Amino acid sequence: MKEKKLIVICSKNKAKNDAVISILNNYIDEFRAQSLETESGVSETPIGDEEGITGCYNRIKDALNQEPNGFLYVAMEGILTKTSFGVFICGWTVIYNKELDEYYYGCSSKVKVPDEIVANISQKQRLSDIVARFVKSTDDEVSNYGTNGILTNGAYTRTDEFKDSVMCAISSKFKRIHGTKEE
Repeated sequence: MKEKKLIVICSKNKAKNDAVISILNNYIDEFRAQSLETESGVSETPIGDEEGITGCYNRIKDALNQEPNGFLYVAMEGILTKTSFGVFICGWTVIYNKELDEYYYGCSSKVKVPDEIVANISQKQRLSDIVARFVKSTDDEVSNYGTNGILTNGAYTRTDEFKDSVMCAISSKFKRIHGTKEE
């Protein structure tokens, strides 16, 4: 019997894990997932694409040290992007294919963060904690919906954010095996 490929998810966060498993089921026939707590080496709330992608690279490096036998390593970072039109939240995914020594990149849609919240952002605090206080959300709501979900009243959750970024990263190199697969 063929051994299932190991997908290492560089986070224990439920939303991130759900996103990875949901999307990879469409691209990889059989796999087993392992979640690891990894260090990003960047701010609690990374600012800009560069810091977000760097955080993903650092998580992959940490995961490789913890579990060197993976096929794919999937790292995700939620970031803020500052523009002249305001501050936006989005998620980056970097996937490392150890077998081919290749990296794949994907970013999610962006959601504007209200200016009143932006004024309270700190690099030492998680954005979700600031948003929760601002909109008076419970810990359960923050955990279930993430910052995106709270800001969009549940229309675009953290899981949705990372499904988008994982799909953009993996689909650049893998053909779908379910759904729209061409036979």
